[in-house]
Amino acid sequence: MLIANEEVRVGMTQVVDFFFSPYASAHTRRFKAAIEDGLAHLSQIWPLDPQPGQDVTLSLFVNVDRPIERVAIYYTTDGSEPVGERGIAERGTVIFAAPTDRQQYNADCGQMARVWQVVIPAQADGILVRYRADGWSLSDPCSHWYADRVDPVTMPQKKGRCFAYHVDRWEAPAWWHEAVVYQIFVDRFNAAHDEPPLHSEETRGITDFFGGTLRGILEKLDYIQSLGVNCLWLSPLFESPTHHGYNPSDYHHVARRYGTDETLRQLIQEAHQRGMHVLLDFVANHTSDEHFAFVDALSNPDSPYASWYDFTDIEPPHMYRSYAMVQSMPELSTDEPGVREYLNGAALYWLEHYGADGLRLDYVPGPSHAFWTSFQQAVKTAHPDALTIGEITSPMSEIVDYAGRMDGFMDFPLSAMLRRTFALREHTLQELLSFLDTHSQQIPPSMSKAVVVDNHDMHRFLWLADGQRDRLKLATAFQMTLEGTPIIYYGTEVGLSQSDDAHKENAYCRAPMAWGEQQDQDMLAYYRRLIALRHRYRVLQNGKRRQIAVDSDVDSAQVGAYIRYNDEDYVLIVLNNSEQTAHVSVQLDNVLNDGGPLPARLCAVLARPEMEAALPIQEGRLVMSLPPLSAEICVSRK
Repeated sequence: MLIANEEVRVGMTQVVDFFFSPYASAHTRRFKAAIEDGLAHLSQIWPLDPQPGQDVTLSLFVNVDRPIERVAIYYTTDGSEPVGERGIAERGTVIFAAPTDRQQYNADCGQMARVWQVVIPAQADGILVRYRADGWSLSDPCSHWYADRVDPVTMPQKKGRCFAYHVDRWEAPAWWHEAVVYQIFVDRFNAAHDEPPLHSEETRGITDFFGGTLRGILEKLDYIQSLGVNCLWLSPLFESPTHHGYNPSDYHHVARRYGTDETLRQLIQEAHQRGMHVLLDFVANHTSDEHFAFVDALSNPDSPYASWYDFTDIEPPHMYRSYAMVQSMPELSTDEPGVREYLNGAALYWLEHYGADGLRLDYVPGPSHAFWTSFQQAVKTAHPDALTIGEITSPMSEIVDYAGRMDGFMDFPLSAMLRRTFALREHTLQELLSFLDTHSQQIPPSMSKAVVVDNHDMHRFLWLADGQRDRLKLATAFQMTLEGTPIIYYGTEVGLSQSDDAHKENAYCRAPMAWGEQQDQDMLAYYRRLIALRHRYRVLQNGKRRQIAVDSDVDSAQVGAYIRYNDEDYVLIVLNNSEQTAHVSVQLDNVLNDGGPLPARLCAVLARPEMEAALPIQEGRLVMSLPPLSAEICVSRK
């Protein structure tokens, strides 16, 4: 998503890493508006992902300048809409919150809020809890507030938002933890041999259609498989008026420019035969202005779809609410029951009719938490082994609120730090490793993460790194040896960059795929080696991680090491982020505190794969040399 600009320097090149610039998150904007109004909740519950038999504590935030003296919760456990007001439940059960001693100051609006809390009793597995909240004054009958009645991000609800959580034990499917994902931007990847060839930037404007097709992907499955990846993520395949497809005109059919519905089924079947899974992009926040529901609602105030969108005389510039005020992206009212049913049905259609294995969820902070609760329930009830993974462009403190509402998230906070360390050189390696230790502790156990170096919304890594390929290699070695599922953006593995800066138009990071002599074969071989090692040493997929102290003769802040380990094995990763050769010493004895004997040597398996050099361990210490901007993976031979 396009975000405010932040200028940085890379060598002599001025670069704007716009995707990770500071901005007011959806949560911040919502909290500010709701507190100014009087009563906020923002789906703040504990535990974050309720399990069967666990009580759930709700936190509400009351503006201290409002005469709110009572706060009530109305909840149901049968999936119906709760109804109640001023402590009287018309549908569901009423419980009353109590003020705590905690207060929270909101600097954005200069308001102090007192925290109120209430407990909803534990529920059985499979129960959907839906609830609303209101507050009122005992002395003034006219003083009444609904929780989250205003919302600057999604459609406001006149009687406040309906919240929800689902009680279950769902988690990401096992295959996801073994995956290495290859992200394909379909329009820019490849055309089949008997189709018009893919256009270049010399023949097409960067936001035009370039001619990539599903048959073009089919013909490159050998190449994709040779990388070692075992999961494909395809950009939106819906019919859409834009090259990116993130504004669907038809939620049930493949865009004609990409091919046919049958071609997609064929592609997914062929991928499955090769042991690959397939993720499809899914957009819930907005449609295109060509979608049948929008066209009908725009022309007919009495349309059955009129409530699906927000038409108003005071919503500039189009008189209807749209994503980022883009005319061709009218926003859906995702809390409307009809919209929710339509989108849930569409998601199931792609999983059932086409055979997809999971969905990457676009712009998660747009729709409400209750919508994603319903969406997850629909998907996982029908397909427990399907993956739901979200694009959550928020700080980590807000990402965790989606635990239980989807299986996992794109770890953008880590991506930002990774890029600032290896590409922009703004942070040291030790700062990155320290960040990672703290960051990992924030992730709820039920949430899986994906590790991203670059993607379709941010600058190509090489553009940020001023074309320095060693920086990309080092960043990729880091990515491939971390916990979490790595995602490779098409072309990064062959040195693809971009022709102009993405702050002008982020489509520049969606350049056509490089084929043939355009590919950097050395980079490609490096990627293949890293992916093969991740598959070969399963501890890199499922092991824990621990940072290890390193001594070095160069800047110690730019040299570091960690191990990935489980009960049976461990792998040592050593990184040199300095621009000098580093002679390093790593103390390994009793590193896991298991008291077991150390092997006599480790084998270096990344930088010199043809040699797999044996590195002796003497007096519990491993000594080795690392070239500038390089990494090594060391394993024990049993």
